[in-house]
Amino acid sequence: MQTVTVANVMCGGCANTIETSLSEMDGVDYVKVNVEDKTVTLGLDEGVMQSVTEKLAELGYPVQ
Repeated sequence: MQTVTVANVMCGGCANTIETSLSEMDGVDYVKVNVEDKTVTLGLDEGVMQSVTEKLAELGYPVQ
């Protein structure tokens, strides 16, 4: 598991957008957003983190 801090997470809608979008990606097995801490915990295959980081930025939640 990896946990990253992301910007602009403010509500459950943000969390749902992130969890839904990342869960659909190949190599991502687990996604859980903590709105209060502005973190995303991920279970993913090796070599997928770069794609996840790019997707988060595309969604408006860049990794900090």
